[in-house]
Amino acid sequence: MKKVLLLTLSLVALGLQAQQWEIMCQMSGEARLLGGCNTDEGNYIFGYCDETMHDQATIAYALYVDNEGESNDMLFNLEGRHSVLCRGIGLENGNAFVVGLKGSVENYTVYDTLWIAIMTPELEIVEEHNYPVEEPYRTWTYYVYMDYNNCGEIMVLAHVSERTNEWMNSAGIDVVLKCDTNGNVLQRQYYTEGHTGGGARPTDIVKVPNSDNMMFLGRGFNHNGTHSICFIDNDLNILSVHEIPWMESGWNHVKYWKDDGHFLMSSITHLYGEGTYYAAVFEVDINGHYIDTLVYDHADFDDYTAEFGSMAYVNDETIYISTYHEAGTEEVQAEANILLIDSELNLLGVKTLEYENMKIRIYDTRITADGGCLVYGYCKKVNGPELVAVWKLMPDDFILPWAVEETLEVSQHHFVFPNPTSDKLNIKLDTDNQRVKVFIRDLYGRKYFERNFENMRGWLTIDVSSLEAGTYLYEARTKDRQIQKGKFIKQ
Repeated sequence: MKKVLLLTLSLVALGLQAQQWEIMCQMSGEARLLGGCNTDEGNYIFGYCDETMHDQATIAYALYVDNEGESNDMLFNLEGRHSVLCRGIGLENGNAFVVGLKGSVENYTVYDTLWIAIMTPELEIVEEHNYPVEEPYRTWTYYVYMDYNNCGEIMVLAHVSERTNEWMNSAGIDVVLKCDTNGNVLQRQYYTEGHTGGGARPTDIVKVPNSDNMMFLGRGFNHNGTHSICFIDNDLNILSVHEIPWMESGWNHVKYWKDDGHFLMSSITHLYGEGTYYAAVFEVDINGHYIDTLVYDHADFDDYTAEFGSMAYVNDETIYISTYHEAGTEEVQAEANILLIDSELNLLGVKTLEYENMKIRIYDTRITADGGCLVYGYCKKVNGPELVAVWKLMPDDFILPWAVEETLEVSQHHFVFPNPTSDKLNIKLDTDNQRVKVFIRDLYGRKYFERNFENMRGWLTIDVSSLEAGTYLYEARTKDRQIQKGKFIKQ
């Protein structure tokens, strides 16, 4: 194995606090940061580099950043192979259990081997294993996820498809490996029954608290084109599969269980058709039933809010959610919004990452040992090169994006009924504008609802049944101005 050390990283301090920093570096080609993990001493980030995208095999890439922001990175140039590092999980000794993919350079769009390695903070590989993907399957994607089970073993969920050049038309297969912490596979299972064709994919695997079972999420597993959750036991047998029919689209991630029967899931989903999305955090029960939602919407007809590995859980009062604003053209700058929420789906604050003439895309979010988070992906200069980017944020970076004083001086609007209400709130709008954004906040300025609506004949109906009893403020805005605001009482 030939390893190439990169010397292109630069460190920029954020303010006066040593815990907060950012790293940006321009590499010789395009790079993607896909996932990572943390230990008490520092943070690992993994991905790949491709100097001439689609014309050259990918090269696995790793970055290690300690808790003070000091970093080193490495390219792993494998003789005759192309490679990518996908995800990691921290070990007690400060090393990382890393999962990646390898393939032949003759066919650089396909990976035929699952690659498991143990890596040190110096990015030295001290143990590695290569597990060929069973025929006739191969993988073209980086959909690999992992978590500990309740026995201290590591469960790896990967995605493969039947071997064909038309991979989007072939059925997606989920593969689960049960491994010890040295990377030895103890058991593996290919789940081939009930999968559907193009677009089927897993999106996460997590342990179920107080149980030996695991739960994985995905689309197209036993339900045609539909999202579902699947429970497996410690012997990798399927226990049950529950459809999530209310989930329209998205990358679904779970990093927190409220109790044995409820969890929080971050996702993007369609709002109006294929072209517009919103980011949300859902509370879901163990049978896949919808319980509650926090929506953070930043969408219009030309662009959308998106997320990948977005949720990072510290404690019940500190949960980070990363979203980014995906503009439809290369000539438009676009920012990322990192949310701070609690386990009751209250929005506690927002941190906006924004740079002049830059587009930001976030690929993963991880907690750090001091209760902060690492957010990483890349920045792309408008009509220019890409920069690998890592941000370290702390809870005091986050602020509520509105002024409480401005919301308290409001008057009752008589076109709101019924008022008081227990479930549905109807609003008569004083505008003919066809797209309206509605906010609902409490009297302290905490936002409980934000969503775009199509203004159909001047009336909107909103389901407020999940709100606790009390007095709330609503505000309706078009793209350019506030059109009305008022109060209502939830019984």
